[in-house]
Amino acid sequence: MKKLFNKTQTWLECILCGRKKDLLEERKFRCVCGGLYDVKHNLECPLPYVLKKDFYERLELHQSISGVWRYKELIMPYLPKRFVVSLSEGNVPIIEAGRNLEEWVGGDLELWLILEGMTPTGSFKDFGMTVLISVAKAAGIEAVSCASTGDTSASAAAYAAAAGMKCVVILPRGKVTPAQLAQPLVHGATVITLPGSFDDCMKVQRELTEKYGVYPANSLNPARIEGHQATVFQVAQFFNWDFPDWFVVPVGNGSNCSSIGKARRLLLDLKMAENNCRILGCQSLAANPLAESWGRATWKPQERNSKEFLEYWKMLYAPVAVRETTATAARIGDPVSRDKVMREIVASNGRMKTATERDLNEAVSVCGKDGFFVCPQTGIALAGLREAVKEKTINPGSRVVVVSTATGLKFTDSAAKNLAKNIIDAKNCKTDTVARIMKI
Repeated sequence: MKKLFNKTQTWLECILCGRKKDLLEERKFRCVCGGLYDVKHNLECPLPYVLKKDFYERLELHQSISGVWRYKELIMPYLPKRFVVSLSEGNVPIIEAGRNLEEWVGGDLELWLILEGMTPTGSFKDFGMTVLISVAKAAGIEAVSCASTGDTSASAAAYAAAAGMKCVVILPRGKVTPAQLAQPLVHGATVITLPGSFDDCMKVQRELTEKYGVYPANSLNPARIEGHQATVFQVAQFFNWDFPDWFVVPVGNGSNCSSIGKARRLLLDLKMAENNCRILGCQSLAANPLAESWGRATWKPQERNSKEFLEYWKMLYAPVAVRETTATAARIGDPVSRDKVMREIVASNGRMKTATERDLNEAVSVCGKDGFFVCPQTGIALAGLREAVKEKTINPGSRVVVVSTATGLKFTDSAAKNLAKNIIDAKNCKTDTVARIMKI
């Protein structure tokens, strides 16, 4: 098995010092210099037009082929198929924004959403978890663990169950929705709640990994990032291998933004996409360490894609104490993948925005009027996009794809609470009373 992941095929490489490690043997997933790892491949791909033809053929068979493993040559090319653990994830719709949302965002945009809540466990985490658990299976791992705000725990538990592995999830007590809490329990995971925030849970998970060798299912493990790249591959294929002008993503722990940037660079390197695209990372005002430090970085706008600016931004960054928000899945004050997020925002000449609680909840309501029940984290992205339009960061006519990270059905309590004022209580059970309310 080691021959499949030798240093000339697939390996881990530190993003800070360049040190290499074996993907199947690594357990700590943090370099001795403190840096995060990237998964690297020596891609011996067919010509771009051959790959594209294969991807289109697999798309036609999407009912039986995962929307992630459709792109196996780009994601985990040397992994034998017998190790792949899939729940037919990733074949999600890419839809045009409805009239209400277009009007709310403004800017005369060509606005699209990729609905990644339409997956087996209801969130984008399935895109990455299928790859992480497959690699874990190849490495002979028997148990995985993760800290979570809800979606990672659901996904890790489901895929671990499918692989016949044990799973332990560590959650912040009282900060996970009932639906998110039910999911790992249904899948047979051991659920441990801590009296703190996600950041406290992540600290415990890191120490379990570093001191006890517990295999992490968080995005600290870069195998997950490989699967999340399918977002970009699907969008590019949808637009006939043409990037949108902007990807707009909510940023919690940072796996989504990290993977979008990595996939963007890969397709450009392989000449499978020609034009550039930029990333708008959005955070809630309740948990915005990246957006807050970005806002304090006084720098000439045209130079924000330089290495000098990246180092300047890193110097300004500091964790924040999280506050209450309906976007509980992004309630993270010190994102694990922050260095990767910074790298990809700067490399794409992107931007960071902060969304207020009022605006992110309003965005969810507006989407609902178009028939789409999205999660509060998607509301963060939409509210951030709206601010970017107001500030003219995004030009009229731009093609924009917003990553909708989870189904709103995981967050029904907050949605109902925010819209409870719209409920009309009839005084009696008479038809005439209801008719008067209906104004007929």
